[in-house]
Amino acid sequence: MNIKKPKLIIKERQVYFPRIPWVGITLPLNLAFRLPSIEGLALGQNPKAIIVLALIVSAAVISGAVYFAIKGIDAAPVWPDAAVYDASRAQRLGQDGIGVGEKQPVEEQTPTMTLQLNIGSARISELIFEDMSIGKASGLTDAINISSTAGDIICETLLLEDVEATDFTLATSTAYAMTISTTTADGLSISPTLASTPVKYAFGSTRGALSVPAVKGGTFDRILISSSATSTVGKIVFRRVKAYGAGITLQNLKCGEIIIRGTDADESVYGDGTGIDSASFTVNSTVTVQSSTLIGNVERPVSVK
Repeated sequence: MNIKKPKLIIKERQVYFPRIPWVGITLPLNLAFRLPSIEGLALGQNPKAIIVLALIVSAAVISGAVYFAIKGIDAAPVWPDAAVYDASRAQRLGQDGIGVGEKQPVEEQTPTMTLQLNIGSARISELIFEDMSIGKASGLTDAINISSTAGDIICETLLLEDVEATDFTLATSTAYAMTISTTTADGLSISPTLASTPVKYAFGSTRGALSVPAVKGGTFDRILISSSATSTVGKIVFRRVKAYGAGITLQNLKCGEIIIRGTDADESVYGDGTGIDSASFTVNSTVTVQSSTLIGNVERPVSVK
């Protein structure tokens, strides 16, 4: 069988432009160019259709390339999506809000869905968390952790109201006044050190302070607030937050006032089920206060699941 091989042949084509009456010339008088054709491959008698088809194919190829180029790009997380947020950087950049976060590296995602706020050296008007469910069946050290590795987190008011968790520990902190009331725990151990050194901090003006939107509703494995330098927060509030699978640890805080309370019986509850002889609610002797008020707290076998 004799198959004819296609050949590229350049044929001359003449293109004429209409005469422009008021100018008196034809542009151009005779413009000739050559269109390629392939011998052995019929392109038909309509070169315009071929050109249009080529343009459509080109557009489709470009569109496909753009689509697949951006298909794998995820949008940056925005507060309060689960991610790591840097309040100190946001304030250094002069931002009014917290900005976008960074997803945790894969090797650090053992507890997924972590909301982490690094506040080192930042000045923040308030951090509020309300009506939330926190925790994971296993693999967590803390469901909520507020701590500093260097310097202190200075806070005018720290409030935990109607919070439930497996356990609670407050360590290495100071408070001008501490109030614990209407709290039920599977063992209570409250032994702060009384001293005249704690300071009654007042936040003052919010001018220049970073604004972090309140988090209302939602679920996370854990909430981490950490600092690597002395930082200042007007109020830190956890209200109607329920945690399981792990407890709450607070340390390296300097507060004007610490309040832990229930608005009714069995609303502020801490218990890991080990019995009242092994305290699930602990305020260590490393906590220094000017005054403490303990009202209506109850020890009872409790296990938060």
